[in-house]
Amino acid sequence: MLNHIRLKASLEDMVVIRNDRLPERKIPLREKPLPRYVLPYRGLLGLALIALFWPASWLQLGLLGHYSFFPLWLGYILTLEGLVLRRTGTSLLQRNPWTFAGMFVFAIPFWWFFEGVNQFTENWRYIGNEDRSTTHFILFSSWAFSIVVPAVLETAEYLNSTRFMDRLSTGPSVKPSKTFITGVVLMGVMCLIALTIWPRYAFPVTWLGVFFILDPINYLQSRPSVLAAVKHGEWRLPWSLALGALVCGFFWEMWNFHAIPKWEYDIAFFEVLHIFEMPLLGYGGYLPFGLETFAAYHFLAGIIGWSKGALSPEDEHRQPAAYRSVADQG
Repeated sequence: MLNHIRLKASLEDMVVIRNDRLPERKIPLREKPLPRYVLPYRGLLGLALIALFWPASWLQLGLLGHYSFFPLWLGYILTLEGLVLRRTGTSLLQRNPWTFAGMFVFAIPFWWFFEGVNQFTENWRYIGNEDRSTTHFILFSSWAFSIVVPAVLETAEYLNSTRFMDRLSTGPSVKPSKTFITGVVLMGVMCLIALTIWPRYAFPVTWLGVFFILDPINYLQSRPSVLAAVKHGEWRLPWSLALGALVCGFFWEMWNFHAIPKWEYDIAFFEVLHIFEMPLLGYGGYLPFGLETFAAYHFLAGIIGWSKGALSPEDEHRQPAAYRSVADQG
């Protein structure tokens, strides 16, 4: 009887991780959360990278400043990794290092797609790399683009773990019928077509078309998707993604402001009330961009079977409300 009680108690201190392709397994949690003043080593490393490369970027300290974008954003990502791990006892890197690394890889073709769209819309341009070769520009840009997906999903993961998101966790249920799904996908296709025909006027749908196409596909393939969440009236996921991208957008624009190389904008009808280089209304594009990032990541990861590689651990006894990983939800 005593052994049975001990076994039951030990199981209650486990986090269940489910994977459709593997047997259910359990991993032990820490006995208690880390104190609020303790930051895991990855978080401390992240702060150190920010402390080094932020001033190097803004002061334009030679090669250190020129190549500061990736290490600065790696510092941002690792800092949030540490904060999420401290708050919840789990994190993207903690659950599956390979999936975490894959986010950097998937981010490269994801953002190059938008560079292709920008050839039509011409909404932004880069300065400070004019004397570099095409090969250097492609390699340097790909290195920089690789932080996009992990930065957005890590920020969303942190927001998802906060009490603030409890207020946005419920909403109306959206039942995705076949007609609804077909209509959404067609709308996405029309968005992309409009960008090539009327780029001066259709540029705002840059941040909607990919989501409208890929999220329904993810839903139909039983991958994590926003549609699967709102089908049950769970709105914590889309809000975490949208606000996570907006937070990232603020830091992207702030750290870009005094950097070289950097980007500048030329957005028709929007060139008023700038915050850093970005017009104020332009920040609205970051909200749907968070949804696009999530949809594109799970579409690309799903192709090679990674999309459900580390399904959401539940840690309800630590959180004010049920906590679910943003990157793994569905």
